[in-house]
Amino acid sequence: MSFVVQRPVASPKVKICGITRPADAVAAVDAGANAIGLNFYSGPRRINLVQARAILEAVNRQVPAVALIDGSATDEYAASHLHAALGVDLFQVYGVGPGIAEPIPAGAAEFWLVAHVAEPADLTELPRRIRIAAFPVAAVLLDACVPGRAGGTGTAFNWQWIATARAAGELVGLPPLVLAGGLNAGNVAAAIRMARPDWVDVSGGVESGTPGIKDARSIVEFMAAVRKA
Repeated sequence: MSFVVQRPVASPKVKICGITRPADAVAAVDAGANAIGLNFYSGPRRINLVQARAILEAVNRQVPAVALIDGSATDEYAASHLHAALGVDLFQVYGVGPGIAEPIPAGAAEFWLVAHVAEPADLTELPRRIRIAAFPVAAVLLDACVPGRAGGTGTAFNWQWIATARAAGELVGLPPLVLAGGLNAGNVAAAIRMARPDWVDVSGGVESGTPGIKDARSIVEFMAAVRKA
């Protein structure tokens, strides 16, 4: 799948991730989110196919749903099965799996590569990781590296590393960048100004305190902060 590489000149797009309830999906769409994230991978925000169908029906597919998946899965939560069962065509992939995209017709789905960032060298390595990925990489999601956790930790990495890598030309020619990890209404504007991502991804930063339970007011505040950045 092809993409046009360009730095954002307007506000980045927003994904509200870890949606577990239809009402929260509706709140995200009403607030202007560009995508919602459905976790089929791991953690307290993981949902099943029944929950996913209810969420998708509630928003009538007004925005894309990004499915968080294990790249090595072969069960009902594998990319090909979710594509067939739910019509999902955008996948956020953790780990790698040979032939992950093969059962899906070429061009019928997009895949985001998850890259955990623990040090500046992890950004330098991105071009190599994209080249060796087992699927065509439409975007790269950058998240903090927390041992034993895939994501949703509420932890941010040093966004200055992205600014430094960009200034050094190390990110030239890469797919769009999705910034995740520890974002909330109070810090997202600073993150955008520093990292200049194409997307920002928030989960715990718009929750009421219980993982997976979103707060509508927090979503509205987050969206307003993104627009003002």
